[in-house]
Amino acid sequence: MAHRFTRRVRSVIALTAAAAAVSTAVVVGAGIASAEPSGKSTHKHQPQTIAQVQKELGSLALKNSQLVEQYDQAQTAVKAREVKAARAAATAAKAERAVNAARQQLVSSATAQYEGGAFSSTGALLSSDSGSNYLDQLDAIQMISSHDAQVVSYYAAVQRVAQSARAHANALLAAARQKRNALGREKARVQQQVSKYKKLLATLSYQAREAYLSAANPAVSSAQQSKAFSGVSNISSAAARKAVQFALDQIGKPYVYGAAGPDAYDCSGLVMAAWASAGVSLPHSAAEQYNYGTHVSFDQLQPGDLLFFYTPISHVTIYAGDGMMVSAPETGENVTLIPDTAFGSDYVGATRLVG
Repeated sequence: MAHRFTRRVRSVIALTAAAAAVSTAVVVGAGIASAEPSGKSTHKHQPQTIAQVQKELGSLALKNSQLVEQYDQAQTAVKAREVKAARAAATAAKAERAVNAARQQLVSSATAQYEGGAFSSTGALLSSDSGSNYLDQLDAIQMISSHDAQVVSYYAAVQRVAQSARAHANALLAAARQKRNALGREKARVQQQVSKYKKLLATLSYQAREAYLSAANPAVSSAQQSKAFSGVSNISSAAARKAVQFALDQIGKPYVYGAAGPDAYDCSGLVMAAWASAGVSLPHSAAEQYNYGTHVSFDQLQPGDLLFFYTPISHVTIYAGDGMMVSAPETGENVTLIPDTAFGSDYVGATRLVG
């Protein structure tokens, strides 16, 4: 997302500046102050050159895209470790119950042996009719006692292992939550920066803003969009058909960092939700989604395939067919249907989740 942003904003600003007959050295606040169609200046800022605005926009976009992917991966790790911690806790609790049951069995056995007549050493002596018979009974009693003690010892060892596993799982979970929460705090700081991003964008002229937004998120024409919707019924795979239809139905909903619906999405959140509607489970991470399914070449794309962008991978879209893909782009923009060539050389690869 950020790399696309930086590359395109450079060309957009250059074109806009040329159209406005100003050079990149012109001060934004003075030469192309924010002006709506009425021509009235509505924002006052410290003077900044177009190049400075471009640099700030690119820096913010890069930071935001990196955090989105890191936060999504951290959240996925937390969920996985929550499951493991719960399983470890259940195993430890089961082991503890087994130890208590074994101990109770030992107590009951000991009580029976020493207070139960024939099951005690004294009872064995009184009931035996020969020395040999007495020794045989005494050996049996000692074997029972030894077995009970071994059972308790075994379950106690199991309990120690289970408790250690639970402690380890809880430690990993705590570390994952700490990392996720730290990224969440960073996210809040980035959100503050986003407001600065919007202000910087507002310092450009109305025409420059419109040109930038169009290039940063190049939506296809309404005719192409209609073609995409009507073409869903022709998708051969039922699962892919459901996923593509879901993705198309989200067009117009806002991009929100870390969101996975139903009212807002980030890129991997949209893909995850779309394929979940088709019964396919995916992690909430573009980089991790790349490892699912079968990799296919760009010229073999079919509707429903996932397209990945940037190194390291930080953006994913859903191919809708006819050279179009559904993308949840970046903060301040909505889910949009865009050309599959929109990211140019930033394309990394594609995967197919169903045959």
